[in-house]
This record gives sequence, structure tokens and C-alpha cells, in this order.
Amino acid sequence: MIPSAEIIIAGILVGIVLASSLTHFFALISQDMPLFSRKVVCESCGVSQSYSRRIPIIASLLPGRKCSACGHEPTPIYVLLELAIVIFSAWAFIVLKPILAFQISVIFFALIGVTYMDLKKWIIPNEFVIIIFAMGVLGIVTETLDLNISLLGLVLAAVVSLLIVLPQRFGGGDQTLALGDVKLCLVVALWLGWILSAYVFFVASLMAFITWIFTGIFRGFSVRRRIPFGPFVALSTMIFGIGRVVDPQFVTHLLTFRF
Repeated sequence: MIPSAEIIIAGILVGIVLASSLTHFFALISQDMPLFSRKVVCESCGVSQSYSRRIPIIASLLPGRKCSACGHEPTPIYVLLELAIVIFSAWAFIVLKPILAFQISVIFFALIGVTYMDLKKWIIPNEFVIIIFAMGVLGIVTETLDLNISLLGLVLAAVVSLLIVLPQRFGGGDQTLALGDVKLCLVVALWLGWILSAYVFFVASLMAFITWIFTGIFRGFSVRRRIPFGPFVALSTMIFGIGRVVDPQFVTHLLTFRF
């Protein structure tokens, strides 16, 4: 079935709005400003910028992309992230029902935000966590998610979170570590439900462990050496979450290698 032009346009518009919000959110979070501030600021120094800086993709290519106060220039990766959001949103609206396409587009946007901020600043901003939580609640209200399965997902995430938090609270490591990971695991579990959450947490932990081993070969092994866990949770959520909405039997097909 060929989607209507209205659906395609809606997907592109949602993608543009989300993409234009991404770097805006990065700047506001970096400057500890309210998330829904209309003020466009430099990510580095916080000085007000032209509203043209919020034009996704194009803004990073404009001659005036550098901050007039500090000379900060947005990283080229922003263009790729914004383009990925627009393309993904358009794809989601083409292949899924509009309400589900909207949910997964917003979650994709938030997971990209989580991944970038955790890799760059070692934080998982509450703003992106709240956005994922809101999409989980929206899914329950619109009955695209099962309430009981979502609540069981929260229970599973709480157990996994204890395994993350307890070693930090009673060990000798950095006691500020992992609280963002806990919040991310909880809201992801609300959206995925307990079955997919189990796969997500296992795969994320496995990827994190392999990364820790691989980097340890070059940097030396230490129980105190940290690696960001958020990006692995985000990647696993994208794989299983997108797989679930496209194919309800995704996990079965994955385990039996039938696609």
C-alpha cells in the first residue's frame, strides 16, 4: 500500500521539528537553561544566537554558523544526526500507523540525544528521559502498549538498576555514576515491556562488557575505568524497539534466524 502524500509530508514535518530541536536542546542543557526556552544560545558560551541556527541540516552549513562571541562552530556530526532523524521519521510514518510512528520518531530523537550527551559529557539529561517516559505513557493511553507488560518492564528495570546502583553506593567508585543509567533503564522498560527489556539489558550489558575488554587491551584494565552505558542501552532499544513495531514476531525471528 502506497502511503498518501499527507502521511509522507506529516512524517517529514515531524522529523524537521525534532531535528531542529536536537541541537537546540544540546545548547540549553549545556548551559543549564530551561528546556523549552525560546532563546537560541551558543552551546559553548551561552550567548544569544540567530533563530536561523535552528534550521536543521542547513544551519550547520551556513556561513554564519560560528558563534560571534566565542567562535564556537557546531560539530559536523550534527548534520548527520539531524538528517538521520528526518529520514527515520519519514520512514516511520510511511510504514506505521501515525500515532505509533509519532511515538517511535520521538523516542528515536531522544535516544540519539542520550547517546550524544552521554558520550560527550558523561550525563544522561533528565529532559530526554522525560520525553521517553511521556511516549511510554502516551502508548499506554492510546493502547499501543499493554499496561501490565509495561509495569512488569518497570519491575525488571528496577531489579537491573539495583545491580548497577548497589556496587556504586557501597563500593569505592564514583558514587555519582549510574543514576542516569537507572532512569534511562526505567523509562525504556516502560515503553518496551518486560520481555524486550530483558533482551535490551542483556545485549546492552554484553556490548558494554566487550567494549570494556577491547579498550582495556589498549588502555589497561581497571575496575574503576568507566565507559558510558547509555549509548548501549539506546542502541539496543533502537534495535529491539524498531524491530518490535515493524514485526511483532521480531524476537522469535531473531532467535531462529528467520526474517
